[in-house]
Amino acid sequence: MTSNRVHRLSALAIMIALDYLLTPIFRIEGMVFMSSVMNVIAGTFMTPLYAVAMAFIVAIMRILTQPGVASVAPLAIIGSVPGAFLASYFYRLTRKVSMSWFGEFLGTGLIGSFISAPVMVWFWTYSANGDSELLAKASQAQSLFLFTPRFVLATLIGGAIAMLVLRGLRYSTSFMNLARLYEVEEIERER
Repeated sequence: MTSNRVHRLSALAIMIALDYLLTPIFRIEGMVFMSSVMNVIAGTFMTPLYAVAMAFIVAIMRILTQPGVASVAPLAIIGSVPGAFLASYFYRLTRKVSMSWFGEFLGTGLIGSFISAPVMVWFWTYSANGDSELLAKASQAQSLFLFTPRFVLATLIGGAIAMLVLRGLRYSTSFMNLARLYEVEEIERER
């Protein structure tokens, strides 16, 4: 049982490292589609708790270390955590990879983008300290649809890439063993 926990935590650490390292390399300005790729992939074999832990830890790491992310700190968390949870949850319900993508689209593309507007208005207004540029950003963020196009497009691009990657991983015995490892944890919890 301890060995299974170590394997699950090791897989979590690898997914965190991949997400953290690939996100700044493969991105379009204002769209972090690699985060969506990792959320969909994690959603297909991790439980919702592990997927949320992955997304949250990566968001905190990005805020603390990557230049420019601190200025939009809440977006890193709000954008990835709901998507990771729903990607894993919908996959657990249906066992369909496309539903993991739908969960990421719903969680990040729609829910995350709608929640981001009021949170960013508060964040930019609070941190402005008289800076007219940040106050202008806060004014623009009052539109609920400011972040939606970027978030939706990022989840569509990321989901398409994840579907291609998962098509190849489906034949990997290592990936199948990981999926079984997390299923065993769910069965153990139900007892």
